[in-house]
Amino acid sequence: MSTYNNPVLVNFTPAQVAKPVAQGLALKVSAYGLARGYCKQYGIDNKEARSDVLAEIQRRFDKYAVSAGQIRQRQLVFFPRLRDIRIADGELVLAEPKQEHLRMFASAEDTKGSDLKARHASYGKVVGDCLADMYQNVETAPDDLIHVTCSGYLAPSPVERMVAQKEWFDTTVTHSYHMGCYGAFPAIKMAHGFLSSSHSGVTPLKERVDIVHTELLSGHHNIEDFGIENIITMTLFADGFIKYSVCSDAYVREHGLHGLRILAFKEHLLPDSADDMTWVPAAHQFQMTLSVMVPVVIKRHVYAFVVGLVGAIGIDFERQKDALMFAIHPGGPKIVEHIQDELGLRDEQVAISKSVFLDNGNMSSATVPHIMKGIVEEKSVLPGTRVVCLGFGPGLTVTGLVLEKI
Repeated sequence: MSTYNNPVLVNFTPAQVAKPVAQGLALKVSAYGLARGYCKQYGIDNKEARSDVLAEIQRRFDKYAVSAGQIRQRQLVFFPRLRDIRIADGELVLAEPKQEHLRMFASAEDTKGSDLKARHASYGKVVGDCLADMYQNVETAPDDLIHVTCSGYLAPSPVERMVAQKEWFDTTVTHSYHMGCYGAFPAIKMAHGFLSSSHSGVTPLKERVDIVHTELLSGHHNIEDFGIENIITMTLFADGFIKYSVCSDAYVREHGLHGLRILAFKEHLLPDSADDMTWVPAAHQFQMTLSVMVPVVIKRHVYAFVVGLVGAIGIDFERQKDALMFAIHPGGPKIVEHIQDELGLRDEQVAISKSVFLDNGNMSSATVPHIMKGIVEEKSVLPGTRVVCLGFGPGLTVTGLVLEKI
């Protein structure tokens, strides 16, 4: 039997590009933006009529938006800072960002904003600067680097530009794009494959694969869509940036690292759900559809999925579930609670999943790695604890990992 031990996830390092915006303020500014878009489309220029539109939009937000009680704050790079906001003649006035690449709108009358090409150019600038900071003090090149995102695609990508600039000519860059909120799972699976194949002699020996997530969802806000779905997504999603490494067991031991060992993978497309969640490019931004059926479909299938996932490594879920920790992607305010109820979990088993959502919102693919970081750092989660990770995205796709804290 082979003595090769499965790789380990280590060194979770998030980055902050912009100071988080308090959710209460984000809701007010977003409602104002949608009201401005509505008035522009329908030619409403009377002050009293504009006030009526804003009041109606705010009522919609009160009913459908993700509240400040559910999300405390979000990182939103393409969003007015508090210093850029003032009240003039009873109306909200937003200053233009000083940095040209952060200007999404040509003028106060522009409600469509930049086209997709311009938004991607801005994405490249933001992510390029973020990567430079993330890797500023990293001297040793990884054997591979996997870039995960669903919010910006450029060739060459910002990651390729950084690797070339650092002269890491032996580092292979792989892109893992457009899988949305479950994007971390296939990236980790790829990294596992890169290391495993090298240890079987298929490629030169590899010890470290870096994964970096750059999610810039604020670059896709749409203030001309007054529908319920857009209000939900505009107030739910946030920007998120994090990197971590998938390393061989020998590398982890040599460097005395702590992390999460990979034990099992599983992924399913759920039946009759293809249109419940979509994420497609449009002229000015990527647009999402998000059906009210998403939590229902997930809840219907999650128990059998988890039983099969942990059963693959000999865990009897019902007998041993109290010893497990969970990293559940909080796709919305109630997703973690629905899954907790369906699986019969205690609050402490999902506490870190809930706290990451409260403090950050939904950062798409970057969210579960933030939860993993919390589990690694939480002293009450002891070494040897098995961690069940669950993610969901367009497809509908449900995917899972079992990890072990070491």
